[in-house]
Amino acid sequence: MSTAESSLPRPSALATARSLLSTLRQSLVAAIRGVAFWATIPLPLVIAGTLVTGTAASAPLLVVGLLLLNVVCAVVGQRHSTGN
Repeated sequence: MSTAESSLPRPSALATARSLLSTLRQSLVAAIRGVAFWATIPLPLVIAGTLVTGTAASAPLLVVGLLLLNVVCAVVGQRHSTGN
């Protein structure tokens, strides 16, 4: 006595876990790219604010760090797509 349902192949627990992890990884990468992309937009304004307020003179490493962060965000976020 065989049923139609039992004759269908069932994915193993390992295959299901791999699929879930792959989907989770893709979602995490997309989220990181999105945050990096959108962070690239206001960072130059923050950097300009440090120059205007004189913070750059008292904390030059902060400005250098912000510039490096902007470059890293631009590189990481360049492949971001809105999914359209």
